[in-house]
Amino acid sequence: MSEQVLYRKYRPRDFTQVVGQDQVTAAIRNAFKTGRVAHAYLFSGPRGVGKTTMARLIAKSLNCVKHTSGGGDGDVPCNDCAFCRDFNDGRDMDVVEIDAASNRGINDIRALRDSVRFVPVRGRYKTYIIDETHQLTKEAFNALLKTLEEPPAHAVFILATTDPEKVPATIVSRTQHYHFRRPRPDEIAGRLMEIARREGVVLEQDAARIMALAAEGSLRDAESILGQVMAVQDKKITRAETEDILGLPRREAAKQLFALIAEKKTPEALALIQELAEGGYDMVYFAKLIMQYFRAALFVKTDPSLEQYAAADLLADEYESIRRHLPAYTAQELAVAVNAIFDHLPRFRRAIVPQLPLELMVIALIDGTDAPSAGPAEMAAVSGGRD
Repeated sequence: MSEQVLYRKYRPRDFTQVVGQDQVTAAIRNAFKTGRVAHAYLFSGPRGVGKTTMARLIAKSLNCVKHTSGGGDGDVPCNDCAFCRDFNDGRDMDVVEIDAASNRGINDIRALRDSVRFVPVRGRYKTYIIDETHQLTKEAFNALLKTLEEPPAHAVFILATTDPEKVPATIVSRTQHYHFRRPRPDEIAGRLMEIARREGVVLEQDAARIMALAAEGSLRDAESILGQVMAVQDKKITRAETEDILGLPRREAAKQLFALIAEKKTPEALALIQELAEGGYDMVYFAKLIMQYFRAALFVKTDPSLEQYAAADLLADEYESIRRHLPAYTAQELAVAVNAIFDHLPRFRRAIVPQLPLELMVIALIDGTDAPSAGPAEMAAVSGGRD
């Protein structure tokens, strides 16, 4: 039997284990404490940040013996009662999870509406979790609306979506809407360090942070990345090993290239790019790393009080490199540099020589010239391109 994936194995078992959503967990826990749990919730936010996890915790807490017995202290679920144990083992029958991406029609919602009439099998509440709610059809939303207006006392609905703008206002108005944010890289890295410790793996702090940055705010993706790296190296995971296993350009090379640009050493910079290209590294990813450097430098050059935001997406030694080379630029020059990088990104998609856009970008940065503005088609390619 295959090993259970980390994001499922270490899915939070109570509200205190949810990462990066303090504003939501505080509100939900207070609702249980005061006995004011709503009949319908709408959770919106990027993928992999904990929307479905929070929904499942609410479902478990609703039938937790500690809650149904009137404990009212907000510390649910208990994870000790029979219902919590069955829920954790996947044996609960009072939670219905629906994927709206594949069950989006009116007939699917009519079937849901018919099943709502039946009382729960064991507990006091039956919870319906509808994921990717925004993909429901207009007719399906209309059918769901009537149920949300007059729900049975035993039914609770939790809608989750990555695109709340596509959810009709009539649906939103009948729910309590909570927006989930992307966890900070340090929050994600801390969670990865804890998982690695529980798995008996030594995970270097820089390696954990690189995984967090690669996940781009998705905790689920970060846990999947950790599992991928652990499949190759399961004793001690270093920064260099993480980059090698994920096929990422060495961040040390990005730091070196930033220094060469600041020192206006064009031949050395082009030679470094050639080495990266021969190593088969993704030039787009590398260009984005350079943009993070110049963006961070622009922040600090504009106002030193912005340092906390500048350092958020960088490792400690990388940020020190930026500070060291900051005198080489004015704020205006840094703004021009960021714009030049951004304008070059669409060109990676149609480059015959993969490293050519990066070479042209570096020359523009060293010369202090801006690139021609990208047209609408190129800008669309950037917004819908690879990450």
